[in-house]
Amino acid sequence: MTTVQMIGIGCIVYFALCAIVAGLQPPMVWKIAKIQAFVSLLGETGARLLIGGVGVAAGAAGVWLLFFVGG
Repeated sequence: MTTVQMIGIGCIVYFALCAIVAGLQPPMVWKIAKIQAFVSLLGETGARLLIGGVGVAAGAAGVWLLFFVGG
């Protein structure tokens, strides 16, 4: 397994974690100060969209790395 493939898998795992946090809002994670700063700045929906959007971008980068670069 190459380094590029490992980074791609890491990006896809990060996407899964972001999707879980944005979708389920587990209290243990949602009460972290950084996420609460996002909530106070962007609102509840905006924070969920930001976390989900970053996750989708990471997942897309991971798929690109796995299938088109790491081959």
